[in-house]
Amino acid sequence: MNWDDLKLFLAIARRKKLTSAAADVKMDTTTVSRRIKRLEDNLGQTLFERLRSGHELTTHGEALFVLAEQIEANFDSINKTKDSTTHTPSGTIRISVAEGFGAEILAPLLGKFTARYPDIEIDLVSGSGFLSLSKREADIAIGLTRSKSKHIQSELLSTYNLHIYGHRNYLQNHDEIESRKDLKNHTLIDYVDDLIYSDELRYFELHLPNVRPQIRSTSILAQRQLVESGAGLAILPDFMARTDLQKVLPQKIQIKRQFWFSCHQSVAPLAKVKVFKAFAFDNLSGP
Repeated sequence: MNWDDLKLFLAIARRKKLTSAAADVKMDTTTVSRRIKRLEDNLGQTLFERLRSGHELTTHGEALFVLAEQIEANFDSINKTKDSTTHTPSGTIRISVAEGFGAEILAPLLGKFTARYPDIEIDLVSGSGFLSLSKREADIAIGLTRSKSKHIQSELLSTYNLHIYGHRNYLQNHDEIESRKDLKNHTLIDYVDDLIYSDELRYFELHLPNVRPQIRSTSILAQRQLVESGAGLAILPDFMARTDLQKVLPQKIQIKRQFWFSCHQSVAPLAKVKVFKAFAFDNLSGP
């Protein structure tokens, strides 16, 4: 066994796909596959299940992953000690984020981060749901709740407010809204109930239990587009509201939520994770 083989092992464990891992380590897939098979033979253990969806860690693979990440962190510390003036963090960081946060807040700042750390590559995964930190599907997650796992480190990053929004033209051409009961006379837009990935997104169920939205989407960006097109009203984060969108019943319905920065304890010591965390809290934290 040697460290180079373990680096290949880590690349496959994180990327799942052999082609993606090979691209990360700048080798052809045949070489990577052969060396991982050699590692398995040397250990006398099967480290991956070769599935149609990709390479999934076996129980033996998960145990080796924890050890290999510790070795990686130690190598990183040695390099930093060896030449603290010239060492720069490198590698790939996969970040799983809520869709609206990823598109509206984080994405515009990533250019600033990569300019500061040119040797770090970013995989930004945003959408309806989060990748699993426990399964090593991502290095970092910025989500709506604090992890309950003892192996995941979570810290409050920021808070944000949400309100009901409508396009100004829609509000001018439809019945006036003076109370919650008036919302029954309007087209409402919400998430698809059985596909909601976090209870923190059940806005209507918690705050307007007697109102049923007529249009539903798993995408908060699609919901905003619907509001902008004049299709109806939706509960949106304030940071996603554009100029032509106006708050509805702002004194009566205001929802507060939080963003949590989380990472697995095994990757927390890595330099690339440390610098991104520092960057995130410097640029994204706040009320």
